[in-house]
Amino acid sequence: MSLPSALLFNDPRYHAVHAPDGARSVVLAHRTDDRVVGTLAGVLDGPTFTSGYSAPFGGVDLERPDETPSRICAVVDDAVAQLDALGVRETVVRCRPACHGAPAAEDAVRFALLNAGFAVAEADLSFTLDLRGIRDGEQWLAARKRELRRAVRQAEPERLTLRDAEDWDAAFALLRANREQRGRTLSVDLERVLAVRGAFGDRVRLAVLRHDTEGPVAAALTYRVSGPAELVVAWGDADHDLPASPMPVLALRLVERALDDGLAALDLGTSTLSDGAGHRVPNDGLVQFKRAVGATAELRPVLVRRTP
Repeated sequence: MSLPSALLFNDPRYHAVHAPDGARSVVLAHRTDDRVVGTLAGVLDGPTFTSGYSAPFGGVDLERPDETPSRICAVVDDAVAQLDALGVRETVVRCRPACHGAPAAEDAVRFALLNAGFAVAEADLSFTLDLRGIRDGEQWLAARKRELRRAVRQAEPERLTLRDAEDWDAAFALLRANREQRGRTLSVDLERVLAVRGAFGDRVRLAVLRHDTEGPVAAALTYRVSGPAELVVAWGDADHDLPASPMPVLALRLVERALDDGLAALDLGTSTLSDGAGHRVPNDGLVQFKRAVGATAELRPVLVRRTP
């Protein structure tokens, strides 16, 4: 029996890049008489199983997006039983945004997990830019509020082009500089990113926004995590003297590229920060920017089940 098409973060090749020595990739499948209904994949490290290991999310992969809630519950219950048999004491599931599956299915997955004894351990605000029904970048921009349209004009988009990076070290340094300017650290490192690219090829892309006289002014690292959607892992601008931020144009260029690639959504990731006391708090500036480019928020919880 063939397995459902897995999320990039649920693929054993991704796990092989990130799992520590002694840990292993595990795929827990629920089968009916004639097919695999769904799987829960992750990394087993000692007594802990994590779906979404060293990743923003994981979760259940379904063969069909319109599976009934009863069958989705059966996938989860079967996975829990298999994990109990393996002696797992803690199971962590980092739930995915609906754009990487189907909204009804993701709600049913969370329903199944909560009723199987999982509890919310952490909650993030994730933002998705829905591209369905959008013809091109011009239509997307016309639908934005006046402030964003003005910001794009002020950044002189005719002078800015987005191209895949030729020098990954230089492009990655630009992303690091962006984080350092804000007193933060980039959450991914180039060595791991290149290893993931080695496993998944062009599903991992690093693009540079280049100004016709300033050179590289911004960059975006993206993963084609699922068939319908691409995740913006990191993006930002740095090392330029432009009078206006190039970020609105970077958003426009990413939308144009996604539409050319036939994608249904851009996952812009979360907009929360740690408060240092174990809680997540909104990053209001980032929330405002993502709303301005047309993204909408959804809850992205981390669910945990512990057994004695």
